[in-house]
Amino acid sequence: MTWENLESRLKEALKVSVSFPEGTIWLPESHLTIDEWLEGAAEADEELKELEIPRIQFLENRWPVEQLLRLEWDRLTRDKRAILAMYVGQRAYILFSEGPEYQVIAGIEPESQASLYRAVVSKLLENPHFVPSPPTRIRNRRPDLIPEDLLSGLALEQVVEEASAESVPRPQNMAQRWKSFLTEIFVGWIGKWLNMPESVIWGDEGEPKASSPDAKDTTRKRKTG
Repeated sequence: MTWENLESRLKEALKVSVSFPEGTIWLPESHLTIDEWLEGAAEADEELKELEIPRIQFLENRWPVEQLLRLEWDRLTRDKRAILAMYVGQRAYILFSEGPEYQVIAGIEPESQASLYRAVVSKLLENPHFVPSPPTRIRNRRPDLIPEDLLSGLALEQVVEEASAESVPRPQNMAQRWKSFLTEIFVGWIGKWLNMPESVIWGDEGEPKASSPDAKDTTRKRKTG
C-alpha cells in the first residue's frame, strides 16, 4: 500500500516548534511549497507517480481543505491570494496560495484553537512579502477563527493610492523571503507568547532554531478617501 503513515511523514517537515498556552505552532525551517513537501515525503517511485496530478488536488483527495481568507486587489486583478487550512488529525496546516503556488506556512495543534489561527494569520497579513499592499477586499470565510476586529486592526486601514507589488522591496529569492518572515514571527512572539523552557535559540545571523462546519462568508472592503 502506498503512502502509509503519510500524516507522520508530513509532520517531519515542520521542525520548528513554538509553545503557547493554548497549544503549539509548527513551522518549516525554510520556504516550503506543497510540491516540495510531498516529494520530500515520498518514499518510493510508485508514490512519486501518484503525484502527477496537481498537488493541491492530491491533498484534497485525502483531507478537508478550506479557504479561510481570500485577498483581492482591484488594480491587481490577476494577483489574488488566499490563506487556507488543511485538517489532518489533530493538526491544521496553514497554506498560502499565490497564483499556482501553494506554500506551507505552519501547522497548528490542536486544530480547533482559534487563537493559534489568529497568531499565524495576523503575521501573514502584516508581512509585505506576502501581502505587498493593502487589499481592497478580504473575503473572510471563517470569522469564528479570524474575527473582524483582527482584520480591522491591521494595515488594511491604511490608504495607499499608488501601491503595487512592484513598489514593495522584496528579498532576492524565496529562501531569503522565508528567512525574513520566520525572523519576524519570532521577534513578534517572543515575550508576548513564547513559553519557557521551549524558547528559541538565536543563531549568529539572527536565525531562530527549534529547541528540540461552515461559517458565514463576510467581506471587508478597504476605505478610500
